[in-house]
Amino acid sequence: MGKGKKTKAGKKASSDKNLFDRYDIYDNTICSDAAAVKITTRKIGDALGLSSNGTTYDTRVVRKNLSEKDKDTHKFFQGKTAVALQNLIKSTSVDTDDNRKLFMRAFICFIQKVFLLPNSTANIILTTLPTIFDLETTRSRNWALHVPNFLLQELKKAKKNNSAAIHGCVYVLMIIYFHETHFGENSKEIEAHPPWLAY
Repeated sequence: MGKGKKTKAGKKASSDKNLFDRYDIYDNTICSDAAAVKITTRKIGDALGLSSNGTTYDTRVVRKNLSEKDKDTHKFFQGKTAVALQNLIKSTSVDTDDNRKLFMRAFICFIQKVFLLPNSTANIILTTLPTIFDLETTRSRNWALHVPNFLLQELKKAKKNNSAAIHGCVYVLMIIYFHETHFGENSKEIEAHPPWLAY
């Protein structure tokens, strides 16, 4: 980027890097001159409107424990790209129970690929696949823990390798940091209710 030129993408990358540099991976705290903001599962849930209770997802699918039908589902979604998932969402009607399940699975994978568990690879990551089963429990699962588990793992990798690429939902760190520093003790505004993303 040329000197003196600023773009929205450049500003976001700069914000990501600043948070990354100031993030203490051992204490889960963003430390700045203005404040020390602790990152917790509850705050991630409040920031994004995700459940912070309930059963957590496994990080991998054990294929031998799946039924034959679930094995076919696993094979179908494995390696899907964001574009393929988007096309699947657009083309799938919800007129039957099977189609509704297909739509839900495609949407769950897509939202993780582009927002909750973003990464530099074209395909969805293995951590995504356990979330496409047991759809009846999807809403009650601990999504607020599913997100930072991946993010913290990626932050540790990036710091260890001194990498400029930061994977995971860094956006949630920005939301929490803004919320905690904006609604301080002397704030004249009424504190935003969850999800803070809406504010």
